[in-house]
Amino acid sequence: MTATSASRAGRSPLTTKALGYARLGKARIYHHAYGWILALLLLRLDGHVGGDTAAALALTLLMVLATQWAGGAADDLGGYRDGSDARNYAGRPATTVAKKPLLTGALTESEAVRFGIVMWVIAVAAGLAAVATLDGTAPPAAVLVMLVGQIASVQYSIGLKLSYLPGGLEVTIFYVIGCIGLVPYWLIAGHVTAEALLTAALVGVWFLLIVSYGNASDRVGDSEVSRHTLAVLLPMGAFKVYLALLFALSVTLLALLFTTTRFDLALGLTAVPVVVLHAVQLYYGAGKEEWRKARFIGLSSVDLGCLGLALAFLLA
Repeated sequence: MTATSASRAGRSPLTTKALGYARLGKARIYHHAYGWILALLLLRLDGHVGGDTAAALALTLLMVLATQWAGGAADDLGGYRDGSDARNYAGRPATTVAKKPLLTGALTESEAVRFGIVMWVIAVAAGLAAVATLDGTAPPAAVLVMLVGQIASVQYSIGLKLSYLPGGLEVTIFYVIGCIGLVPYWLIAGHVTAEALLTAALVGVWFLLIVSYGNASDRVGDSEVSRHTLAVLLPMGAFKVYLALLFALSVTLLALLFTTTRFDLALGLTAVPVVVLHAVQLYYGAGKEEWRKARFIGLSSVDLGCLGLALAFLLA
């Protein structure tokens, strides 16, 4: 009996399936909801949170979660079909491999396809329902941006395979994650502010700082299946420069947020911890090439960064 099958031995089949679907949708990456939370806080500051927007807020949250679950399923399907997940997870601990239910056999390919389709339909329906509750005040441009983001989220590793195109992975991550924060604000407020744009861009960059370090650890497997991430395409020295530029972009966006908007410089102190943690991430990643450690630091930095922004928005 393998370690993975042994870990399932004490669970009921229903529990095993439910856990498999949660892992397929990457529900453990709760960080995707942060953009929506920050959008909510900005909407509160601008007086757009109330009984007339409650339904839209709830529906956009459902949209965000279902989009993540559909995208997670599509990504695992792509990695399973082209063999990159099998290569990248070979030799890793059983607890790590267990995060890939298609590899462990916890779910079949057809179950994963059905789950992804259902979640994507729910995501699109929730987004359009949110628009319908706003009595025609949602800008058409915001609806278009929302729909493009939902399509891109499931074309990441299958279909158009956006993440296999040169630069496609990075653009898709930044766009889709940015939409999670920008679209709910834009739909409900009816316009875009500099604060909403900067916040969405920050969360997008912070996720790129997770994904890019992960890509560095997966560069051999990705190269074998022609997944053209920047970690694969660039010489290592140039890729490290790219990581440093992402760090500098994050600092620049934070500086703009706390010097050019209603949020004054004193509130910017709440963002100091995330800058420090990103510097530590750069040290372990670009400096020591401990790519997986740097990736996990990135997850913590998103926690810390979004907590800092939320505190600033509450204190403003």
